[in-house]
Amino acid sequence: MKKSIRTKLMALLLAATIVPMALSMVISDFYIKNQVTGKAIAENRSLLEVGKDNILNYMNTLNRNSLSVYNSINSPTSLYAIIERFTAPGADAATVDLAYRTTIYQHLLNMYQANKEIHQIHLQIGRGEDSWSYLLARGLFRSGHEAAGGWPAGRADDPTPFMEPAHKSASYALDSRRSISARDVITLRRPIIRTPSDRVIGYLSIDVLLTELGDICGRLALSEKEQLYLLDRGGNVVCGAGPEDGNPIQNAGWTRKLLADAGGSGDFKWSDSSFSGYVVYDTLQTQFMDWIVAKQLPYAYLYQNAQGIRTINSLIIALSLVVAVIATLVVSVQFTSPIKKLIARMNLVQAGKWSAGVDARLARSSDEFGVLERRFGTMVATIEELINREYKLALANKTNQLKAMQAQINPHFLNNALQSIGTLALQSNAPKVYGLVAAMARMMRYSMNTEESVVPLSAELAHAKAYLELQKQRFGEDLQAYYEIDPETTDVAVPKMLLQPLVENYFKHGYEPAAVGGAGERGSSQAGAKLHIRAWLEGERGWLRVEIADNGKGMEPGALERLRARLNRAAAEDGTGGQIGLANVHMRLRLYFGEEAGMEVDASPGVGFKAALRIPLRQAPSEEEDRPANAQSPDAGAEREETK
Repeated sequence: MKKSIRTKLMALLLAATIVPMALSMVISDFYIKNQVTGKAIAENRSLLEVGKDNILNYMNTLNRNSLSVYNSINSPTSLYAIIERFTAPGADAATVDLAYRTTIYQHLLNMYQANKEIHQIHLQIGRGEDSWSYLLARGLFRSGHEAAGGWPAGRADDPTPFMEPAHKSASYALDSRRSISARDVITLRRPIIRTPSDRVIGYLSIDVLLTELGDICGRLALSEKEQLYLLDRGGNVVCGAGPEDGNPIQNAGWTRKLLADAGGSGDFKWSDSSFSGYVVYDTLQTQFMDWIVAKQLPYAYLYQNAQGIRTINSLIIALSLVVAVIATLVVSVQFTSPIKKLIARMNLVQAGKWSAGVDARLARSSDEFGVLERRFGTMVATIEELINREYKLALANKTNQLKAMQAQINPHFLNNALQSIGTLALQSNAPKVYGLVAAMARMMRYSMNTEESVVPLSAELAHAKAYLELQKQRFGEDLQAYYEIDPETTDVAVPKMLLQPLVENYFKHGYEPAAVGGAGERGSSQAGAKLHIRAWLEGERGWLRVEIADNGKGMEPGALERLRARLNRAAAEDGTGGQIGLANVHMRLRLYFGEEAGMEVDASPGVGFKAALRIPLRQAPSEEEDRPANAQSPDAGAEREETK
């Protein structure tokens, strides 16, 4: 299916509008996302760096508090000196405890009060069965022998201090009644060594509540959609969100990547079923801890600001797109409407409606459409004038030729004369003469009515039969005429004087008189001369076909080709010789029915001549004016009739 110029123009303008806008939207969205993402990552890395410093300051304060064990190391009442006495060879722990218990309490209380977040302090002096322990908590101070001590297994000989991640505070053996409630804490574990060696002589454990550290971490998360984690190198949570649905955080895929790659600070993308977005991280490394502070930035949170900008841009682009589409449609319609109107008038002119004229409003336009409209109007007027002049001239010529042929004799005079002769023949008892005169009178009456140019086929058949009745008198029993007429064809409208010239052609050119005896009416040697007249309907489109065939002398091939050429040219001669009747019939068929109608001729020497008329089953141009309302032939419907 061909697309109109309007469709193509609309498609082009819409494509030129929509494609750049859509491309602009995609590029803008991509740019905004990248800018927003980059800015958010940079801001969060700066925030983590500040948070890292705050955490380090806080933890270093705790660490310095734990180092107070070594204060005034040379003083006999320092905590370090007392611990050495406990671990001296042969020392009795109970005796030493009795002597220095108050001093130890004072030292531990000083550490306890140095930081309000300290939940409890546990001091273990010595190792194994000879160890002695002290526990200080809010409202509780206990001392005594404690075999377990609560120090992590496997690290008894390790002199390095370390931090334990978030956990519930331990219930030491000294608090058998569990007077101290369990709290979420982190624990600073510091082995006490005999300087300058690395030999461990005691263990200090400080349980710190997560309140302050949690506040620091909380200030690093700017939104509920962000998630902050403070992890150790084992993937354990120091502070921040804990495991979800029983799934430890260290088993998450992004955590494994973080622990494997983290060094210094950085960020990376991550996407799986649990989390999709960016992870920003920084590391905290001291002598007693190696932590990583990490922050999850989901895409939904990162792009929420971009979403607002994108929504505004989308609304603006959508509004622009609507305006552009409306403008495109208006421009396309306005641009192609004059073309469609011009095409519509061309179709009207092609159908013969010359009055379609010119669109006055468009013709007043000064653009190219106005010029085209004015030129088209001028062209139509010129063509109409030429066609009317040529058509009227040709029609007048054909009408004059037809009138001249029909009026070669005065039908009124002859008709009156024949009526008188017929009356005299009946009075003289000569019915045969009366029949001939009646046939002649019918022919005269038929020719008299010059106002009819289109008649039913039945009328033409009646006229041809009257003519053959007269010829029968001339040729006698030598002439045989056969009629094969389809009853459905008798009412078909045909031009007047269509069949008689073709029948007459046989007697003028096809019949050959006897070689001896001249051309007398009954001296013919062509006994059994036959003339066939057939009429029937054929074809899906509906055609009337009429054939008149004889068994005359026929034509030579060269003469037949010349006759066909003359018929195709429809050349009307002056009527003095040649095939004036055939050419006249052929021209009138073309005049009434156009190029679809016509006549075909065929002949062979010594075989005969055949003329075939092909007429479309539609009204002739002048049928409604020329065809009589009650025209009917007395011979209509005869299917096979023989005249001898």
